[in-house]
Amino acid sequence: QLPLAGSRLCLYEDGTELTESFFRALPPQTELVLLGPGESWRGCAGDIERLLAAFCSQQGAVVEAARRLLTDERAPRRQKLLADLIHNLSENILAEDREDDKKWFEGLESRFKNKSSYLRHSCESRMRGYMREVSGFISNVHPAARDAYRGIIDLMADKLKSVKYNGCYFDRREEEEAARLCTAEGWFSCQVP
Repeated sequence: QLPLAGSRLCLYEDGTELTESFFRALPPQTELVLLGPGESWRGCAGDIERLLAAFCSQQGAVVEAARRLLTDERAPRRQKLLADLIHNLSENILAEDREDDKKWFEGLESRFKNKSSYLRHSCESRMRGYMREVSGFISNVHPAARDAYRGIIDLMADKLKSVKYNGCYFDRREEEEAARLCTAEGWFSCQVP
């Protein structure tokens, strides 16, 4: 029943087409997709795209569908993707102001009126903390190098002050896209270890 002529095997997760030598090197239980002539597979990202497309009109239904998929899912990577999807779709991520997402602001000082101002403040505070830590290390520096060390700390502090301690890194409203590490929706991911 399989269409042998023109058929191909691909990895389920990313759509990589398998060669015979690659196939033999796969670990046990690797999930594959058999493609007939003219068919294509872009990987499980296609499943996620379909979920996200449905999300636009039926967020609750998408969350419920993802929960059902998760109950039968055994692949750890897909379990993580589905769990993250459920968590993030259940959040009111696009809301920016305190009155639009009261749950997000629980436990935060009332002076923060929107998510971006809190994230900007949080980033600035962390950068200041790093500078205090670096400054506090001066007693461990060899006495002959302390003046040079102080000079470097002062240069770093001046640079950080001039860019407002890089508070823009996690401010999704930052207009200069290159200045922030997150998307306009507030998503970010680590780029290096």
